[in-house]
Amino acid sequence: MKKIFNTIIGVCIVGALVSCTENMTYKDGEVTASGGPAIPVNGYYLELQAGAGVATSFSWLPGACEDGYPVQYEVLFFDQSAGGREVGRVDAGLKTSVNISHKQLNSMASVAGIEPDRTGALYWTLSVSRGVNEAISAQRYAIDIKRLLGFSYIPPVLYLVGSATEGGANPANAVPFRTVGDGEYEIYTQFSAGEYLIVDDPQNPEHSYAIQGDQAVETTSPVAAPAAAIYRITMDFNVKAAIAEQITSVNHWFCTKSELTPMEYLGRGLWALKDHYLDANDYWVAVPPGSQDDRYHFRAKLAGNVEECWGPVSSGEDGKPSSVDPANEYFQLKIYTIGAFDQWGPKFKYHASVCEQTVDIYVDMGANPPTHRFVIK
Repeated sequence: MKKIFNTIIGVCIVGALVSCTENMTYKDGEVTASGGPAIPVNGYYLELQAGAGVATSFSWLPGACEDGYPVQYEVLFFDQSAGGREVGRVDAGLKTSVNISHKQLNSMASVAGIEPDRTGALYWTLSVSRGVNEAISAQRYAIDIKRLLGFSYIPPVLYLVGSATEGGANPANAVPFRTVGDGEYEIYTQFSAGEYLIVDDPQNPEHSYAIQGDQAVETTSPVAAPAAAIYRITMDFNVKAAIAEQITSVNHWFCTKSELTPMEYLGRGLWALKDHYLDANDYWVAVPPGSQDDRYHFRAKLAGNVEECWGPVSSGEDGKPSSVDPANEYFQLKIYTIGAFDQWGPKFKYHASVCEQTVDIYVDMGANPPTHRFVIK
């Protein structure tokens, strides 16, 4: 009898352990895809606009998960109303809406085969997921998109070549642009008399361009350079835009004395102020003798009497650099236009080691990102 009782108890314990193990096993809840209505609505017409901040809001009704936990969303884009290729997706996290930039939409429209400045259809829907489980809505919403007037091919890099450029006629000395965004490029350079061409590969170019007014145009023949001067050239291939701005001077600005000291252009976006004594004494009568005011930035003057501040990445920067190491991110530069700066800022502060010293100061707008540095003499 005792043996039978122990056997029954053992079976019960094993059964309980198995039941407990099954209850403790994690299982992802089944998810249900989001349903309509959704915005933009089916058949919505969207003419894309240029500009980094231009976006369109996409929103939808929430999906669900049987375990009650939140689900995650992605907006999926296709080139067909059913089947077809997925041409892009945008993560929305836990939100039921997301702003998608027109540049993203333009890129996806390009993958879908819609030509620049033409109208074609993109189809979007929702992916709803929880853990490894995913549900994709069967409903796809059509958007009739008019693409930006840009180039079909966006080169990863650009170079300046030609007799009028700083690199001269030898392609091996081509001057590279800095890539600042998807299809966006920038260069600080000097033109002399002669010709130039903008190419995707200086040795074996497949695509070549020039600037015509405020537009970038495709051409296979070198063109005459603009007036001999130093320029900042910005190009946006998404909209075939090009701007060549003449830079007449770059200056070191000492905030306390409102003192401009001209810098010399050395080539390839590099300016220098050599053998400069950094007089960081404070000229305010109310402060104790021997104190220092070490605030500074740089001022660029452009044709048409336009002035810019080249200052710190953070407009509210109020600290000092931890070192004079040129790799210090503190020294990176950002451009501020009229109305966004004054006598006192945005400002850098000198590292203590350069105060009351003779230094060389370099501003390098050809670096990626643009930066500046000090060399103690």
